[in-house]
Amino acid sequence: IETDLAPDLPLLTCYPGSLNQVLLNLVVNASHAIADTIEEGSTSKGTITIATSHDNTWLEIRITDTGCGIAEENRAKIFDPFFTTKEIGKGTGQGLSIAHSVIVEKHCGTIDVESKIGKGTTFILKIPLTTDM
Repeated sequence: IETDLAPDLPLLTCYPGSLNQVLLNLVVNASHAIADTIEEGSTSKGTITIATSHDNTWLEIRITDTGCGIAEENRAKIFDPFFTTKEIGKGTGQGLSIAHSVIVEKHCGTIDVESKIGKGTTFILKIPLTTDM
């Protein structure tokens, strides 16, 4: 894991337990995506990068992995409850749905994804710095 954390992040009004759940889920998903690209017996490792920034309106968190990427045809469905591309027993299809609910509904923010097959994925979370929670 690599970090690129803004040193001057302002305080954020949030639901810390829910936000922690989202971040943990995204890091676990990133590690699974990387594991899917590493061949058996290989000593190479992927990278997960967590970066933060802000402007006067939003705090932004980016979680980037060097994993397998998300196929174009799946991107529109990844936040749907119970949608998963993982094998049976490895995923429930609820993690990204919960992440979407926490960021968009609870925190009045946005969650977006950028992905390239074979290159990796970035989840971009934006949470307003002022909100009426």
